Amino acid sequence: MIRVYNSAYKSDDGFYSPREYTLDEVNIVTQKIDHHGRPYILFEHSDFPEGALRAEFDGEVWISDQDCGTYFASNFR
Repeated sequence: MIRVYNSAYKSDDGFYSPREYTLDEVNIVTQKIDHHGRPYILFEHSDFPEGALRAEFDGEVWISDQDCGTYFASNFR
C-alpha cells in the first residue's frame, strides 16, 4: 500500500486526506535505501503525470508527502 498526501493541506478537522494505491496499481521505477538507512521507492501513477514520486516505508505502508519536496514518513503522523 502507498499512501500519498500533502501535509500542507489539512481538512477543517485537522486531518490529511490521503489517496491510497496498492503496489499493483503503480509502476515502481526505483527501490533503494537512502544514506540514513531508510528504504524508499520512486513510483509512477497516471494520477501524477508530472513524473515519478518518492515514498518512504514506515514499517507498514509506503508514505509519500507531496509538500514541497518533504517526503519523510515521519511527517505523516
